[in-house]
Amino acid sequence: MVSQTQPATSQFPRALDTPPSKQAAAAPHGKRLLFIDNLRILLICGVLLVHLDDTYGAIGSWDYHDPATNFLTGAILSFPNAIGMACGMGLFFLLAGYFTPGAYDRKGYKRFLQDRLLRLGLPLLLYDLLVHPLVAYIGSGLHGSYWSFYSAFLPQMRGVTGVVWFLAVLLLFDLLYATWSVLTRHRISTSATTGKLPSYRAIFGFIFALGLVTFVVRIWWPAGSVFIPLNVPVGYLPQYISLYILGVIAYRRNWFFALTPKMGRDWSLIVLVATLIIVGGLVFPSTIMQEAQAASSHQASLAIAGGFNVFAFGYALWEAIMAVGVGIGLVVLFRQRLNHQGILARNLAATVYIVYLIHAPVLVGFAYAFHVVALYPLLKWAVAVLVTIPLCFLLGFLIRKIPYVDRVL
Repeated sequence: MVSQTQPATSQFPRALDTPPSKQAAAAPHGKRLLFIDNLRILLICGVLLVHLDDTYGAIGSWDYHDPATNFLTGAILSFPNAIGMACGMGLFFLLAGYFTPGAYDRKGYKRFLQDRLLRLGLPLLLYDLLVHPLVAYIGSGLHGSYWSFYSAFLPQMRGVTGVVWFLAVLLLFDLLYATWSVLTRHRISTSATTGKLPSYRAIFGFIFALGLVTFVVRIWWPAGSVFIPLNVPVGYLPQYISLYILGVIAYRRNWFFALTPKMGRDWSLIVLVATLIIVGGLVFPSTIMQEAQAASSHQASLAIAGGFNVFAFGYALWEAIMAVGVGIGLVVLFRQRLNHQGILARNLAATVYIVYLIHAPVLVGFAYAFHVVALYPLLKWAVAVLVTIPLCFLLGFLIRKIPYVDRVL
């Protein structure tokens, strides 16, 4: 790829503005943080892969499950799925928190909230009213006319639906940040200051605290449980809150540019060791595998998903290690090795937010149409990956060409 920088901002959604010019030498005035743009491409592909894994038998919830699944395919796909669920959306909240202070400092309370309502609230409303009913209609098997289904489905909605729970929670976090800034008169200069990186001991302390809080929350609300009005997975809420706050602190103290290559390597190794331990200690024992086979796609029925047991605590601790360790490793890797873009990467990055909003109808529509094809489930998953991920980005590119869409998305 040709190395280059461009004016504008790195964002997911588009509201997540790039920090200002004085932040660091690596972030020149008015230029995109290309390594974060590229990281967002990886993360959105991870979201699509997790939902395709769910479609073809992995443990997890999704709008459609192909009827031709088996235990072997489900077990194979559950391993990468667990990694994606452990840290994927948490990293999106980390990036969201990172770009929030700069946007607030430049715009002030009123303009900041107006911007968030436009770029988060409007897509949230349109998705709930127009997109998710279509996804539910396809996922239920196209029974009856769509308009009959829609008229019956809409009154049953009790809050946020589908994948836009992320937008709803992010909007709430941004509102709380703005309110806190006003109440504390927290109007720090847009120039971030370089702060001392936390020690390994402090990072491990944070990981243990996050794992412990997550474990306690999941005694009552297992990993598969959702809070209905916002449709947020309650078992992951401690991670989302803490990583959003960490993102805010990382911006103020310039941590993304202060992280060293050694820290990236060390935490990548820690993640690998922790994953090998969790696979050997929690997944392979016959009791857990039997539960997974009986549970099929119902994540909340697994012992590791919640409850007062050693498996749930170990899994919550592993997820905390993944969220922090993968975050450090990827930020360092992309900053050091992938801080450049060509035409393809630039266009992919520009459509990430749109891909997030449209991927559900694309994935569910393709899987439903494809379910009549007689293929081994793992092969069907592979075909779906090769078709739907490029299709989502292509549709996102075309949607972005619609006049005025880029002002919101």
